[in-house]
Amino acid sequence: MERFAKQITVGNEKRLFEFTRIENFNGVKFFITSVDENQKPFSFSVKRKDANHWKLVPGSLRWLYEIEEELSNAIVETRLK
Repeated sequence: MERFAKQITVGNEKRLFEFTRIENFNGVKFFITSVDENQKPFSFSVKRKDANHWKLVPGSLRWLYEIEEELSNAIVETRLK
């Protein structure tokens, strides 16, 4: 199981997002955890769209779509190291 963390700017603040790679019969996805503006923990997942793009799983919090590209880029950049 591969894990890494990345700080991503949300609005005017940087938040730490922790990524965990999961692979099963449905393919590869990343389970991501963080805290909201009230320091309440939450989690969500992204799944592979193609080699260099990851998409939020339907049902994710709406505001996450604003940072979807940054989340995808964090995975791609980390996997290239």
